[in-house]
Amino acid sequence: MCFWPVSPLFPGGLTTSGDTPKVPPQPNPTPTTPVDQVIEASIDVVAALISCSTGAFIMLVSTQLTWFFLRRLGRLHPFIKYFERRSRISGSIAAFLLGVHLGWLWSMHGVPGAWIDLVGHTLLIITILGVTWWLMRLCAVLEDLTRTHRENDKKPSRLLTQAQVLHRVLQAFFAVTGASVIALSFPQARVAMGSVLASAGVISLIAGIAAQGLLANMFAGVQIAFSDSIRVGDLVVVHGESGTIEEITLTYVVVLMWDGRRLILPSKKFTEDAFENWTKRDAQLLGTVEIHADWRLPVPSLRNEVDRLLNDTDLWDGRTANVQVTDSSADGMVVRVAVSAPNSGDLWDLRCYLREHLIDWIQAEAPYALPRQRLEPQQVETVSLPADKIAMERQLRYSVIAENHAQNARRREEAAEARKEAAYATDPYGEPILEQYARKLLDKRRSWRAKARDLDLSTAETDECSDDSAAAFDASDLAQTKVFSPTTTISTERFYSGSPDAEKRREKLTGASRDSKSTSNSELASHESETSSKDAP
Repeated sequence: MCFWPVSPLFPGGLTTSGDTPKVPPQPNPTPTTPVDQVIEASIDVVAALISCSTGAFIMLVSTQLTWFFLRRLGRLHPFIKYFERRSRISGSIAAFLLGVHLGWLWSMHGVPGAWIDLVGHTLLIITILGVTWWLMRLCAVLEDLTRTHRENDKKPSRLLTQAQVLHRVLQAFFAVTGASVIALSFPQARVAMGSVLASAGVISLIAGIAAQGLLANMFAGVQIAFSDSIRVGDLVVVHGESGTIEEITLTYVVVLMWDGRRLILPSKKFTEDAFENWTKRDAQLLGTVEIHADWRLPVPSLRNEVDRLLNDTDLWDGRTANVQVTDSSADGMVVRVAVSAPNSGDLWDLRCYLREHLIDWIQAEAPYALPRQRLEPQQVETVSLPADKIAMERQLRYSVIAENHAQNARRREEAAEARKEAAYATDPYGEPILEQYARKLLDKRRSWRAKARDLDLSTAETDECSDDSAAAFDASDLAQTKVFSPTTTISTERFYSGSPDAEKRREKLTGASRDSKSTSNSELASHESETSSKDAP
C-alpha cells in the first residue's frame, strides 16, 4: 500500500485504487474525557470572574464619579445633598451587585449547565435585595428635607409628621415590592402566585381578620398624619403623664417623658381614646398656684408681692396675672394665683418660683396667717330651776306667742280691708269683680296665717337666746380687726375681665352681647328694607 502526503489540494491524500480514503480527525465540541471537562469548566469560571470583576469595577467608578458631582451640586440645593448622603453607602453597594450580575450575564449567556443557572439566580436575588435597600434608604430624603425647612425647632411641625408617616409607607411599599419580585423569580412561585391572585378575595378576608390589630394601627397612623390631631413636638398628656411627641410611625407613637423615659403607644390609642394636647394652636398656657392660709392673711399685700415677683423674672410673658380667694373653710382659705407663660416648661418653672417665694414671704411678713387649726374649749354650766318657775316661764312664753298672733291677725285684717276699699273704689265693673277679688284675698289670708304661725313660733324662741348670744362676743376682737386699703396692682381680682386676654376668654364663655345681637338684627332689617325698596316698581 502506498501513501501519498496530504496536501491542501488533496485533503484526503492519494491512495491506490484498492484502498479507501482516510478522513483526518476533527475536534469534538463535547469532550469525553474528564480532563477536557475540567479544562473547559476552568476556562468558563475564569472568564466569568473576569467579566464580573470588570462589571463591578465599571459600576463602582461610575458611581463614585456620580457622587462626586452630586456633592458639588448639593451646595446649590439641599435635596441633592441629602440624596447623595443617603445613597453614598447603599447606592455604592447596589451598583457593585448590579455590575457583578451584569458581568455574569454577559459572560455566561447561552452556556448550558445547572450550576450556572443556580449561581445566576442567586446573584439576581442578591441584586434585588441591594436595590431594594437603596430605595428604602432614599425614602428618608423627604424627612431630612422637611427638617431643614422648619422655621422653628420648638414649634410642632405638621409637615414633618406627614413626612415621617410617608417615609414609613414608602419603605413598606418597597419592601413588599422587593419580596414579590424575588418570589416571582422562581418558576414554581409564579404558578402559586396565579392561584393566589385567583383567590385574592378569600385570602384578603382571612388576612384582614388575622391582622386586624396591625391594620387598625396602620390606618390610625395614616389618619394621625393627615388629620393633624398630633404633630411631632406637641406636648400631650396621656394616661396621666405629660410628654412630647418624638416620633410618629404607621403602627406606634413615641412620647418622650419629662424624665427621659419614652412611652410607646399604639397609633389607635390616639384615635379612639381621649388625650390632652397642650400645643394644638399655640404653646402659651395658663397655670395656677394655690396657697392655703389662715383667714387673717392680708390679700392686698399678697397681690403686691406677686406683682414684685413677676416683674423680677423673665418666665412670665405678661399676659395674665391675678390673685383670688377661691375657697374658704373652717380651717382657713385658699388663695389661687393664676399666671401665664410662653410654654409649658416656663410655666412649670414659674409656678415653682412663685410657690417657693410666697411661702417665704408669708413666713417672714405674715406669720400669723400660717395655716392652723383652732380648738376652743367650751364650759357647760348646769342650771336647776324649780318646777313652779319653769311652769310660770312656759305660761309667760305661751302668752307672748298668743299676743303676737293676735297682733299679726289684726294687722292682716286691716291690710285686707284697706286693699278691699282700694279695689272697690277703682273697680269699673262693680260688685262681681270685687267678690272675686275678695275670694282670692281670703285664700291668700289663709296661707299667710299658716306661714305667720310658724314664723311667730320661731321668732319667740329666738328672742329668748338673743341676749345671751350677743353677750358672748368680745369687744376686744372687734378692735383687732384691720382693714387694708386696696392698691393699684398688675394682678387684678378679676379672672375673666380686666385685661385684653381675659376679655377674650370672657367672650368665648358668654357669647355675643345683647347689644351686638340687636345691632346685627337692625343691620339685617335695614338690609332687607333696602332690598325690598329696590325690587319695588
